[in-house]
Amino acid sequence: IYPRSAQRRGVQGYCIVEYTVTKNGSTRDSKAIDCDPQGYFEKASVKASLKYKYNPRVVVGEPTEVAGVRNKFTYTLEQ
Repeated sequence: IYPRSAQRRGVQGYCIVEYTVTKNGSTRDSKAIDCDPQGYFEKASVKASLKYKYNPRVVVGEPTEVAGVRNKFTYTLEQ
């Protein structure tokens, strides 16, 4: 969801979020690591990343956690 404060001001940008994908494919420990401009997109990006679901990485037949997964959220307004 586009942050209201950014939308009202016509602010566009991006936010890179880093998190861990757990053994069951959910995400945890999400944190914003690079956002431009700062102060607009961090909360929405972290919240969105915690809803992601992945197929877990399987090593030697066992699901394993993967730390340091990154995703870039881009925020643009329709013209």
